[in-house]
Amino acid sequence: MKKSKNTLLSSLPKYFDVGWAKFTFVVKKNLNDGEGSKCFGITDFNKFIIFLEEDMSDIEAHHTIIHECSHALADTLGLGGPEDGCEDKVETTNEIITESMCRAFLMFKNLNSELWEKLFEEYYE
Repeated sequence: MKKSKNTLLSSLPKYFDVGWAKFTFVVKKNLNDGEGSKCFGITDFNKFIIFLEEDMSDIEAHHTIIHECSHALADTLGLGGPEDGCEDKVETTNEIITESMCRAFLMFKNLNSELWEKLFEEYYE
């Protein structure tokens, strides 16, 4: 991973594990969404890469890393994304969403304890 002035980005583990795939973190400068708009993060489900913008603050990185990891977790729970040709529309209940989120958080913590500690424990000390 490329070194960054951002403390959080420079201390990330190599990948984010969702059980069936490991998404490699890649930090790069001038990240854009493919349509020319600047963005802080992109999750590539075909190459299993989470791209992160090098030039963002720790506050922006904290939110962006959790956001991009959430995309990978949602896909793991069966909620596809743009790589499927469309965003899925889901009709569900609060209880189903809550149980899915609970399992996703537990998967995150159990498979990525180092990243969990950085984002949810050390960050708030």
